[in-house]
Amino acid sequence: METNNYTLNDVRRAVNVLENHNHTRDYQALEEVLPLVLVILKSQVKKTYLSEGSNKFYAPIWVDTLLERLSTDEHPLSDEEYQAFRTDVEKLSINDYKIADDDLFGYIPVFTSIEGITEVILSLKHYFGFL
Repeated sequence: METNNYTLNDVRRAVNVLENHNHTRDYQALEEVLPLVLVILKSQVKKTYLSEGSNKFYAPIWVDTLLERLSTDEHPLSDEEYQAFRTDVEKLSINDYKIADDDLFGYIPVFTSIEGITEVILSLKHYFGFL
């Protein structure tokens, strides 16, 4: 994930430059804050894109961990892990996903839809031979 080193003071300065640009016409200051403005705008576009047609749900952390492990051959599941995850997947249902209103211990926030949740559950159940 990409990170930046902008501070709250940088944001305040950028806001000040933008708000006063009509009066100051300080193009050098404007040029200096444009990278920060671009980061903020890209973040908003990404946030809007992720949330369009989706709702924020809490997914069980173990589901996210399992999907990550299955998506690469870097850390294959041991027989013991396979059996443990298999037992969990057998019981997995849409009710294990919670609408993200409050922070829940043992869950991770994801932007998805009911259809997306259903796809994950069906894929995992198929992988472990329940379908």
